[in-house]
Amino acid sequence: MNPWLFLFLISGYFFFLAIYAFGPILLLLKRISDAAGGQKKLFWKYVFLFLGGALATAPILLCEIGLTEIFDPDPKTIRGAFIDAFVVAGFVEETFKFIVLMLFVLTTSRFIRYVRGISFAAFVSMGFAFVENIFYIVQHDLPNHHLITAITRALTSIPGHFSFAVLMGYFLSLAVLGKNKGVNILKTKGAFAEASASRKWNFFKYLALSYLSAVGAHGVYDFLLMVGRADADLGGLGFVAWIGYMVFVYKGTVMLCDQLKAKDDKLREKNAPKKDYYRIASSRARSPMR
Repeated sequence: MNPWLFLFLISGYFFFLAIYAFGPILLLLKRISDAAGGQKKLFWKYVFLFLGGALATAPILLCEIGLTEIFDPDPKTIRGAFIDAFVVAGFVEETFKFIVLMLFVLTTSRFIRYVRGISFAAFVSMGFAFVENIFYIVQHDLPNHHLITAITRALTSIPGHFSFAVLMGYFLSLAVLGKNKGVNILKTKGAFAEASASRKWNFFKYLALSYLSAVGAHGVYDFLLMVGRADADLGGLGFVAWIGYMVFVYKGTVMLCDQLKAKDDKLREKNAPKKDYYRIASSRARSPMR
């Protein structure tokens, strides 16, 4: 084969492999960061979150190996599929994502919009998905398997990880900013100590929902795909249920994002008169005609 033709073909192959493997990640992150606003101010924070999710892959892998040794789940049984889906995968992966996310939330002052809870969680989750994608792709020996794996994961696991992040970020926003207040209970001076008992209860309630909803959604996602290995008769039913589940999750994530955007819009409208007043007053104070 002509070396120039070989170079052209191999370059095209890796180009499309990169598009299928990482294109959906970039697209989803671009859309959610646009919705959250403040991309320039949040750029390095988003980079930090993405890297945090990527680096979390190492302890996640170690914990999954350890739990597999402890529980020794047999993938050919329903019990084994359940443990593998909910404990080894869902529990471990979402726990470390949640830890990275909370370490960031406790230190940032930029959590001032509801949609940002989802954007923060999405960058952590996509950082993990980025590294996980690389692991799954390179483990195959044949080039066509690389491409098939990249396409399959672009249509399944990447949207799946994003949807888990939406659930985690949605309830996290309600915990930190309140159901309608839009005030960061963790960063406002004395806010947590002076908060009412109901506000504190809602904080811990939604924080628990943030974590548990992501673990549960991840577990269901994996279990519906794994149940076919345990029982061939349930394989087709599980796959059909998985498709329905993904459609439901997609509709749900869109609805949750829209709800938080609506909350941000209401807060923006509520605060707009105050901002206009201070802007006009400030301009008058600087006017040389006065």
